[in-house]
Amino acid sequence: MRDFSIRLNTVELFCAAAKAKSFTAAATELGTTPSAISKAVQRLENRLGIKLFQRSTRAIRLTDDGQTYYATCRNALQNIQDVEKALTRHRSMPRGVLRLSLPYSYGIKRVVPLVPRYVERYLGQVRVSVSLSNSAIDFVTQDFDMSIRLGEVSDSRLVARKLHESHFCVVASPAYLRQHGVPSRPDELRQHNCLGLLMPDSGRVMPWAFSEENGGTCEIAIQPNMTFDHPLGIVAAALNDAGFARLLDFTTRRSYQWPLGRGIVGISTPTPSGLRGVPEQPSRFGKGTYISRLSD
Repeated sequence: MRDFSIRLNTVELFCAAAKAKSFTAAATELGTTPSAISKAVQRLENRLGIKLFQRSTRAIRLTDDGQTYYATCRNALQNIQDVEKALTRHRSMPRGVLRLSLPYSYGIKRVVPLVPRYVERYLGQVRVSVSLSNSAIDFVTQDFDMSIRLGEVSDSRLVARKLHESHFCVVASPAYLRQHGVPSRPDELRQHNCLGLLMPDSGRVMPWAFSEENGGTCEIAIQPNMTFDHPLGIVAAALNDAGFARLLDFTTRRSYQWPLGRGIVGISTPTPSGLRGVPEQPSRFGKGTYISRLSD
């Protein structure tokens, strides 16, 4: 392998001299000396047993054998350069299978609509596999490349990037509000039908917490008349006048009237949370491109 590298370097020096028609000009372009190029060409001529250049005190000129050899070597070096450029370009582009773990509602509302455009952008290079779940995941055993979850990342070995802020909203359908009225305070929710979301890791109903004006947090102990393990189940029930739902803003957008936390000053502001994308470390895929598109 070392001998091959030496030979390839010698061929490159020969081609530079043939192209420039001068040892001196070739040496200037390559950052070496005319003597080094002259000696390399001499070694090449000795190994091949032919004369490649006609030399004079002022110029060099390819012999017939030299012209034949130069044409072949020039094409071979160009092919090597083309392959190297192609490999470098492929390395900088995402390719392979991107395995995503996404929360149910956020995945369906915000991420899945972006996936077809992402696949189209890298057509033939990328495939995407999506798993919808709110449960905690293990990158090692479950073989995901990236997950998106709500809140802080507890595992210090993972690197997370914040995508954006999201807020909980308490909402109900217009028909329910007309029939049952709009509560003026969060604690009045106890008197209404409330839809509970079961937390995937504990099976308990997610608490309804609100920020207070003094900076504290209050929690309303609701008694849900219906519970669901999927946010979109709550969406379907609330749209059919079942009662109040506490959901993240991207889930409720364009679906409901806003009875609390929007347009009514001084009642309550739902507790904010951040959505974070967590790529597997070390990365097996060009996932930075995908997280960037989510952030946009």
